[in-house]
Amino acid sequence: MSQEIQQAAEAVQEVAQVTEATGGLGTLGINLKIFIAQLINFTVVLLVLWKWAYRPIVKLLEERQEKVAKSVMQADEIEKRVQELEIEQKEVITTAKAEANKILEEARISAEDRKKTLLDSAKSEVQGVVTQGKAQLQAEKEQMIRDARTEIASIAVEAARKILSESIDEKKAEKLAEGVVDSMST
Repeated sequence: MSQEIQQAAEAVQEVAQVTEATGGLGTLGINLKIFIAQLINFTVVLLVLWKWAYRPIVKLLEERQEKVAKSVMQADEIEKRVQELEIEQKEVITTAKAEANKILEEARISAEDRKKTLLDSAKSEVQGVVTQGKAQLQAEKEQMIRDARTEIASIAVEAARKILSESIDEKKAEKLAEGVVDSMST
């Protein structure tokens, strides 16, 4: 047993020396050299990840966030523009209806004016035809009266010639007959 005690004492001394050398971390099962090496490795990995992974990822996320914000703003602008276009479309339709009504009213007024003009033109033509017909009838009447006077004068001259059976100058007889016819017609 003494050997065992001696071995235990030696083990305790070794543990005490390791504890003194490592500063008490050895009792917890931590080797200071390995711990420092792992800490340096962790720092190097952390710096590498920070420089080549974290920053680009953050940059990509920020760019994506900006794109999303731009897309939202563009969507809002597009929606606003669509609403403006709908309002503009309603205004254009209203204006077009007003212009169409105006054109229809102008066409109706123009048609009424044209109708009036055609009626006035037709009335004036009819009046012209009536006036011309009256003038023609008056001319024919006058011509008939002249023809009748001439015939009556001829008949009167013939009658007078037969009655008188004398030789009266024919021209004098015609004048005399015309004088008689004129006195009869007035």
